[in-house]
Amino acid sequence: MRRIAVQERRATLLAAALRVIARDGIGRASTRAITAEAGMPTASFHYVFDSYDDMVEQLVASILATQTTAVAEAVVEAAGLREYVVGALLGWLDRAEADAEAELALLDIVAWSRSAPALRHLAVAVYEQYAAAIASFVEAAEARFGARWRIPSCDVARFVLVLTDGVAARWSVDRDIPAARRALAVGAQALMALTAEVVA
Repeated sequence: MRRIAVQERRATLLAAALRVIARDGIGRASTRAITAEAGMPTASFHYVFDSYDDMVEQLVASILATQTTAVAEAVVEAAGLREYVVGALLGWLDRAEADAEAELALLDIVAWSRSAPALRHLAVAVYEQYAAAIASFVEAAEARFGARWRIPSCDVARFVLVLTDGVAARWSVDRDIPAARRALAVGAQALMALTAEVVA
């Protein structure tokens, strides 16, 4: 019988956890449900992850890393700040649409972890990772296009997070991609209005 490497087990279990959470909600995503979905014994979970919280945090990091890569690819050829801003927002939406399970899982993890003080640190972890990813794109805009803002760049990043979070929550209910695109277009205009000078 082939011995499965830890990295492979981890990837398989994280993929299974994502499917279970998106389909049934994190409240039903027990270690038993996740390992059953992965076709592994329950002991495999505890062999790979230090705890259930550790698994959730690794899942969040994996989802956000994939999103960050997709957004980065969407803005590679952006010739100016406006194109960069629009490309980043639409790149995020395109990824959310293509991998709806991941977006639904993130939303559910946050809602679930806010339900009890003992779980709140997981919601904090989600938003800290999300905020860090967005901040890196704001910093890249500053370095690449010389963007300067009328407000602190940390507040620009927070505004982007609020914008994408709101669009994601609405889209998760109505699945109206054209409406989500229109909302992001308004958000892009608002972001451009925050620049300290006219930028292409």
